[in-house]
Amino acid sequence: MEYKYLTRELIEKGNVNITSPDMFEEARQYNIEAVRNYKKRYLIKIAFGLWIAAQVIYVLFCAFNSIEMQVSYDRATDTKVPVWRAALAAFGVLAYFGLMFWFAFHHGSRDKKVLFLASLPVIAFSLYFVGIPLGNYVIAYLYERSEDYFSKQLGYPSFPRIVTNAVFSSTDNLKDLSYDSIREKAQRDHPDRGDFLG
Repeated sequence: MEYKYLTRELIEKGNVNITSPDMFEEARQYNIEAVRNYKKRYLIKIAFGLWIAAQVIYVLFCAFNSIEMQVSYDRATDTKVPVWRAALAAFGVLAYFGLMFWFAFHHGSRDKKVLFLASLPVIAFSLYFVGIPLGNYVIAYLYERSEDYFSKQLGYPSFPRIVTNAVFSSTDNLKDLSYDSIREKAQRDHPDRGDFLG
């Protein structure tokens, strides 16, 4: 939405002095959009964090389960996994955990290339994990797209709500600006959001 009266400076200040009904309506619309954008961005961040945490837990579970199955298989068949294969698998898992912890958890990186490369060593453990680096690339790409969208919205990154007041406004400019008239207009223009003013 394009705003005529609101600026980034007014939003950072946290309040705006209302001088017309149109200005009040714009501030009200901004507050609705700010709450909606904040919730969407928060949910996307939570979903991204869950994706990272879930894959780390999944790899850890699969690694322990695979070692246990391999030990059982070796005992049953009286064979041993080649040392180079065990070393490669261990390196892949340890490198994956180290890089993911460093970049995703410690530095909070959300870059698609960084997360792809950080999770690539897990393929050395098993080719079945090829979906993890690819999934990281796709999810991080979608996350970057959503951040790009939100960064163009007024109020980014925290989307604070602004307080409206009419302390220094002329009463002639505000003769149509009463609580009842605003509420009626809000219910008429936005029947699904008419309870926004209480």
